[in-house]
Amino acid sequence: MATEATNKLEPKQVVVFDDEVLEKIAGKTASEIDGILGLQGNVFENLSSRLTTSDNPEKGVTIDLDAEQKQVIIEMAVILEYGKKADDILDRLTNKVTSAVKLMTGYQVTEVKLDVKDMLTREEWQQKNSDKSKKKSKEHD
Repeated sequence: MATEATNKLEPKQVVVFDDEVLEKIAGKTASEIDGILGLQGNVFENLSSRLTTSDNPEKGVTIDLDAEQKQVIIEMAVILEYGKKADDILDRLTNKVTSAVKLMTGYQVTEVKLDVKDMLTREEWQQKNSDKSKKKSKEHD
């Protein structure tokens, strides 16, 4: 005879993450990595704190998600700091992104790919962003 405890069915619980959520996690995490100045299409506003205040930190990040297997491939289009070693940056990025995605979603990152769009010195990067800011403020006047 079955007891009451063995007859009780627990509901199945499922959490599904949109690609944009995973892109945001990867983008915000990338902003914390020394040597990454920006993502293609995304400007990190505060270089000193290395935290993005952009409304779209997922720009420059592409996700290939297998939600059933809870596995994700992440590709990032980045601008690296001139003089920094790309392999070291990729190692740090992979470790931090893998940990962040696993912690927040439970998903396993199976691949991280860096698509280096440019290499600039910090001064070139700051000048380029300063020029963009000046251009935007003139457009609003």
